[in-house]
Amino acid sequence: MASKFFHVHHEFRAGRAQQWWETAQTAMAPGGGWDEAVAKNLQAGFYNHSFCPIGPEGPAFCIWEVREGITAEEFQEFIDGPNGVNFGLGAWMNICKEINLELAGNPPYARKF
Repeated sequence: MASKFFHVHHEFRAGRAQQWWETAQTAMAPGGGWDEAVAKNLQAGFYNHSFCPIGPEGPAFCIWEVREGITAEEFQEFIDGPNGVNFGLGAWMNICKEINLELAGNPPYARKF
């Protein structure tokens, strides 16, 4: 077995976009804790390869990789939880679909795990 890749479709819950963007920008600013959060998630078996927002009100699309042995259900729990993309705000509804690498031929990014 090897790591798995997921395509995640994010949709903001009504009225939550502005607060999420403010929280995200604070986290990504120098000293905001972003690098530490990325390292913590990597250690836990989760890595975000890309974040592709379409507009300030959404949607956004991401490609995540998860370490071997982590189930789709565990990934969904992570992505919806406080260490996932919501910053504990519950701002995003996250639709996670595993990428079929047999059909794709190759992983979309070089593996982290």
